[in-house]
Amino acid sequence: MTMLILEDSRQQERKHEIKHAYFRSVGVHWNRTALYCGDYTLPADQSVCIDTKKDIQELIGDIQVKQMSKTDIKQKVFEIAENNYIGFDLSEQVFHAICDDDTSRFAEKEINDICFKNAIPERVIGEFQSLYVKRHGFFHRGLKRAQNSGIRLIVLVDNREGVRNIDDLSYWVNGRLNIWKKTDRIVGYCKNGAPRYERVRKYPNAMSGERLAKACITMQLKYGVEFQFCTPEEAGERILSILNVKQGE
Repeated sequence: MTMLILEDSRQQERKHEIKHAYFRSVGVHWNRTALYCGDYTLPADQSVCIDTKKDIQELIGDIQVKQMSKTDIKQKVFEIAENNYIGFDLSEQVFHAICDDDTSRFAEKEINDICFKNAIPERVIGEFQSLYVKRHGFFHRGLKRAQNSGIRLIVLVDNREGVRNIDDLSYWVNGRLNIWKKTDRIVGYCKNGAPRYERVRKYPNAMSGERLAKACITMQLKYGVEFQFCTPEEAGERILSILNVKQGE
């Protein structure tokens, strides 16, 4: 009997060959489809979802996503509203649903409810929802979806640096912190007369392991998400173990 799991269709197929090879080796098949949150889950029970990260740098990128400013969001909301004959008061409601703190509310549902109540077309609702993502990021949206839907979400981070848990992560050394580049700005001259150029960090937003670990702990407490770590070779087995998939049957 072949067991079946679901893989999010936004996963780039060729970048997950190690996982796929393991799934095949133990008789597990996967169907690609758009998942509500995460990258892997079960067809009949999506109460547990797994969001995979190819490395620690991808996790950092998700946490540090550049947010679209409130000013730009407001301008875009009112632009969409004007093009679709939506009034000022309703536009204000949508803007606040997108941008206000969403710690204790389900912003995506709130946007939908406002729009459905006022007979706003689905195409326009999609534009408003995309602004929520641009404001908060896909990763944040996934955390909120899981939290508000009672889904157990595990973020599984592949790495070859020996990080097995958040305690290990706090001691992880981010090599990008020590990568520098020259600028065109002259800050002095050497004894031989050659100019000395200013050096700046190539990755100014690089996070230390300690900062990243603290951010993960904060997210665990705030959203109920779990962070797990493994090597790329272990990822396939770990996914099936978390989903409680019986292998080799």
